[in-house]
Amino acid sequence: MSQSRGLWLVLAALLSACAGAARREVAAQSRSLSRAVHRGDARATHAHVLPAAQPWVDDATLLGAQRRAWAKRLRRPVEITPRAGVLLTPELAAEASWTKDGWRFDADPSAAYAQDTPEHAIAALVRASRAGRWDVLLRLAPRRYRVGLSAEDLAAAWTEGEQAAALREARDRLARVIGDPVPHDDHDARLDLGDGHIVRLEREDGGWVVVDF
Repeated sequence: MSQSRGLWLVLAALLSACAGAARREVAAQSRSLSRAVHRGDARATHAHVLPAAQPWVDDATLLGAQRRAWAKRLRRPVEITPRAGVLLTPELAAEASWTKDGWRFDADPSAAYAQDTPEHAIAALVRASRAGRWDVLLRLAPRRYRVGLSAEDLAAAWTEGEQAAALREARDRLARVIGDPVPHDDHDARLDLGDGHIVRLEREDGGWVVVDF
């Protein structure tokens, strides 16, 4: 058996053991959120949402005239699909979703520099900058920034430039939110890191790129 296949089997076994408990917990949280919505209690509703996503809660829709309908949907959802993350290293997680056939992994965790989601692009920037993969960092920059920019330029900026220390400090802030959900629409993503620091991303043809962090 290959090492990678053995890893998948071990992770699958671990996740299967907690599947039932996860479904019950999600169902309980959904019912609790339903009660908060039914009361029109904005504070209790927001408490059920991760802090980074709370600014994007649409109170007017969720707690307005249709709140009873939303409460009913939350109390009796059509389906509950728990998700899980297994940290393989402090910065590398394997993500999985519950399906009718049990837990299934969403992607190959060895794809350390994926850009298919804002979350993956943030993780890719952190890993690439720490590993000295300046070619990857170049790919993670918006197309308009890449004009006249080379991997060698990035290497100098991160290791020798006047802003090198600031770049590494900003990178370490990003590392602390790896795996956190990033609010986004089809084209833009934005995550508040706290203390006035925000990471912004955009979707391009090749995936998500990091505009500012």
